Amino acid sequence: MPLLWGACGVNGPGPDLELFAYNASDGVRSLDPGKATDLESMWVVDQLYEGLLELDAQLNVQPALAETWSVSEDGLKYAFRLRSGAAFHNGAPVTASDVAASFERLLDPDEALPGRWVLQDLRPDGIQVLGEDSLHLLLSRPQPVFPGLLATSHASILHRGGREGPPDTQDMGSGPFVLKGWIPETAMVLHRNPLYWMRDTTGIPLPYLDGLRIEFNREPGAEFLGFRKGDYDFVSALDPEWIQALREEDGSWKTEWKDKFEVHQVPYLKTDYIGFLVDSSALEAGGFPALDADLRRAMSMALNREALVRELRADEAVPAQGFVPPGMPGFDHWQRTVSPDLSWRPEATDSILAARGIGAEPPLRRLRVGTLGTKPDMADLAGVLQHIWAGHGIDVDIDIAPSAIDAERVARSQVPLFRKSWLADYPDAENFLGLFMPDRWSPNGPNYTHYANAEVTELLSRAATMVGGQERQAVLRAAESKMLRQMPVIPLWHDQVVHLLSRQWEGWQVSPTNRLDLRRVRKTDATSP
Repeated sequence: MPLLWGACGVNGPGPDLELFAYNASDGVRSLDPGKATDLESMWVVDQLYEGLLELDAQLNVQPALAETWSVSEDGLKYAFRLRSGAAFHNGAPVTASDVAASFERLLDPDEALPGRWVLQDLRPDGIQVLGEDSLHLLLSRPQPVFPGLLATSHASILHRGGREGPPDTQDMGSGPFVLKGWIPETAMVLHRNPLYWMRDTTGIPLPYLDGLRIEFNREPGAEFLGFRKGDYDFVSALDPEWIQALREEDGSWKTEWKDKFEVHQVPYLKTDYIGFLVDSSALEAGGFPALDADLRRAMSMALNREALVRELRADEAVPAQGFVPPGMPGFDHWQRTVSPDLSWRPEATDSILAARGIGAEPPLRRLRVGTLGTKPDMADLAGVLQHIWAGHGIDVDIDIAPSAIDAERVARSQVPLFRKSWLADYPDAENFLGLFMPDRWSPNGPNYTHYANAEVTELLSRAATMVGGQERQAVLRAAESKMLRQMPVIPLWHDQVVHLLSRQWEGWQVSPTNRLDLRRVRKTDATSP
């Protein structure tokens, strides 16, 4: 396959590059920010693109391409003034027209971009260009989390809105790095953007790095081996087998590793879950069996989440006690009333099933609930769940597909059960509970279950107009509780963000959203970029 060269029109660094290297085992499916729904694609999009606003490592909203911004007293008008000197990789200045075109494309129903939901509260006439460097965004209702939505990868700004080329494969950004080359199944190289506007506190232009080398090695164990040999400079999402190789039984790092890397770890605003397609028309069209809320609850109570975390995550995760993860700002996880349906209660599972004539032993009959779709790196989880449910008389088939195919069929409602995770785009519980709004049904949004409930929708709509406080938390907790009682998803666990970084690098930042900010990373002995 020929190398796809970024048509950026910018001269890259010289031949002796200082590249930061890592492996993205799932590959990068698209460079289009509107399609960035998996972590590894978002990591690349964040290097190539910027939005009006961004989140720092403490989850505070900061100016990015917008140098200043303000909001009206009624919360319906946001005013932005763009940063002087910000330019796209081809040298063209970033203008308000580019912002408008990017947002219009994201909202275009013909594009069917998964990220369009971040702008769903804009009025039909809500994008007003006032000049080359200024614009207004008008909302149909107050939305306190709107600045956080503008800080997502989906809201990135593309040159001329991305209408003049295929954003899937072309670099149309203004971010700190420029696409230099890409072999989709092998590797990608990004070079430092010499036109990037940001400088450090001493006035030195960012980023410090000459560039990045991102490999797409899918072989099991290859990432760990590459890190051990020094081919990769950091790794994330540690496999339980790695933990055994790295740690002693008491949890300390083994001597051979102690001085070779630094550990950066924070709670991850992320939830892994099993989803059920609950849309009756989609189920009928696919020939899938319908499972009511009681059966879904029974399947949830059959799971010992502590054991799953211990065996499958090497105790590097927290068993789910809700859908919103612990550590979410403004949402006190531990004050929630935890649903008993998220507790391990195998006797309750058997009781619900026996009332339907379902069980593992005659005269009770077995229930076949259809296919659980997943990707290769979650095959172990799927096998464990299949075994557990079979012990209660519930039979589930497993269909393993490559990551891109698995994601596509979940988005297109082609499997009745699926394994998914949701990680925070912005630091608010609404970001997680908004998955259950009917206007976010896939493929034009992240509601892959096609769940809709009038009470939950009303509660979430009410919370969207409230600004912080205990009352808003109570409304969001009520929405979560009502949703979990119907169990369109089975929350499994909440991970930790764990990055192992080679000691030759400094300036690393890690955030609860696991975004990758490489602008200030450089060699530890570097005195200049």
